[in-house]
Amino acid sequence: MDQNFFAYALLGGLAIGLLVSIYSDIRHRLIYNWVTASIALAAPLYWLATGTFTWPEIGYYLGAGIATFLFFALFFYFGMMGGGDVKLFAAVALWFPPLVVIKFVFNASLLGALVTIIFFIVHKIRKGSGHVRIPYGVAISLAGLWCAGEQFFNHFR
Repeated sequence: MDQNFFAYALLGGLAIGLLVSIYSDIRHRLIYNWVTASIALAAPLYWLATGTFTWPEIGYYLGAGIATFLFFALFFYFGMMGGGDVKLFAAVALWFPPLVVIKFVFNASLLGALVTIIFFIVHKIRKGSGHVRIPYGVAISLAGLWCAGEQFFNHFR
């Protein structure tokens, strides 16, 4: 079997995990730990399948994932983000090099604003009471799908 086959299969697994996260976050406002753990644990296999399993690159990927976790842990600490969102951010960040992680966080921020507006409007139309609970995992997952798929669909690179 071809090494690329395993890389594509792992990307397919990432896509499935992110789609499950979107569904569970919209339906239950919960991102399952088993999904996040699967995404995080599959990242080193993806590094191996794509040939980026060298010590310096492992350090870059792990550093980007840890930095992402620590940055968004501050948002969790101040009550602005759920713990599942923070874990999902870090798990998905492990799949990308540091510069792509910056793009991933930026895309998630833009998509998060869009998701917030949509859920705020839906909340007002339904005349809901209390605060709007935003499923930010939707934006994180969509940004992850965007960055993972960009290598296949961006012909202008």
